[in-house]
Amino acid sequence: MELLVERTFAIFIAISGPILTIFDLPGNTLLLLTSLMFAFFDEVLYFNGRLLSAMVLIYALGEFWEFCVGLFGIKRSKVSWFAVIFIALGSFAGTLLGTLIFPILGSLLGGMAGAFAAAFAYELAHTGVSAVAMQLAWTAAKMRFFAMVGKLAAGIALAALLLKQVVFFKIYNII
Repeated sequence: MELLVERTFAIFIAISGPILTIFDLPGNTLLLLTSLMFAFFDEVLYFNGRLLSAMVLIYALGEFWEFCVGLFGIKRSKVSWFAVIFIALGSFAGTLLGTLIFPILGSLLGGMAGAFAAAFAYELAHTGVSAVAMQLAWTAAKMRFFAMVGKLAAGIALAALLLKQVVFFKIYNII
């Protein structure tokens, strides 16, 4: 009975983790911490050093990807660091507003809209040319989207490894 509860909990976390990541919530962190919890809860049954190392690496790569693509992707457009920070703050504000207004996928859409609006406002104030501002705004929105896609891919990989660790551990140990 105890194994059934543990497996059910792991399946629930494996499903909800990537969903939380879509909403720009700490789903990947939840997946990693759950995996570590299982590993240290019952070391004999769930501890696998290679699997846990892979999960930590995937988690770090997902966070690194989001940070680099989200912030430094816009830097390729030859804007100042102030603009990069301003766009990041716009993306954050859009994420918060999007979540409040439209809870399902609002954080992703809000983050993209916030990055778009901040980039457009900055470039329009800086150059006064709306076509250039529109180009930077689309670039900022795309970078925010690609940052989230990379982080979601890491979340799906973490969910699969959590299921391997907890649900399919017997199959792994028999073979």
